[in-house]
Amino acid sequence: MASNYTTVEAVKNTVPDTFEDVADATIQQYISDSHLKVTHDGFATSDPDILEQAERYLTIHRYIIGTSSTLVSTEKVGPIQVSYFKAGSQDWLKWLQLTTWGADYYRLWSTYGDNGMPRISLAVLPQ
Repeated sequence: MASNYTTVEAVKNTVPDTFEDVADATIQQYISDSHLKVTHDGFATSDPDILEQAERYLTIHRYIIGTSSTLVSTEKVGPIQVSYFKAGSQDWLKWLQLTTWGADYYRLWSTYGDNGMPRISLAVLPQ
């Protein structure tokens, strides 16, 4: 297994109030899940600081989204209860815009990621 770019301590230090009572193992799982996404999002940089920041921001975003009661709506009629995610979770950009951390991850990906477009190099050749 590849090592992660960020650490539990870095995540906790970024937003201490959010992770005050969260077990290290829980944070580590969110980091591992975020590591897969960052690794596969086509970041065109090997700068460890950029990759660490992206992974940390995505970890925080995923945790906040995963534990937020304001983003989940529940309706109950008699014994039947339905819960659903309020925001359009099918739209990756909208999902990232739900938190400042997700928006910051998207900003990094927009700058250093593949943006869904292949990177090409142009060269001027003498005739």
